[in-house]
Amino acid sequence: MVKIHRRSIAPTKGKSGYTATYVADVLLRSEITTAGFIIVNIPAKTKTIPHAHMELEEIFIVMNPTKLGINGEIHQLEKGDLVVVNPGEAHHFETYNEPVTVIAIKLPNLKDDKVQAE
Repeated sequence: MVKIHRRSIAPTKGKSGYTATYVADVLLRSEITTAGFIIVNIPAKTKTIPHAHMELEEIFIVMNPTKLGINGEIHQLEKGDLVVVNPGEAHHFETYNEPVTVIAIKLPNLKDDKVQAE
């Protein structure tokens, strides 16, 4: 089941010369030996094609407000929110009037694990 971690409610701690916001502690479903880190840029007013992954978990960190559809349910996301998408969960992004940047982390880094969702 998808889990959304909200930056807006995450605790921030002062450190030596910087602050750190602890957005999520995530328990992964299996031992991971590889990871893929992708910077995704989505144009304004765009709906991406829904898809799922059969084996990998995907973590999204959104850099500006957007919508994320997961298994037919739309979630409003704000800057800094983190979402963990499990294998088999169909997902897509819908942007507003501005382009969106998302950091996607694939665990493990499987290149041919994407299937089109209905």
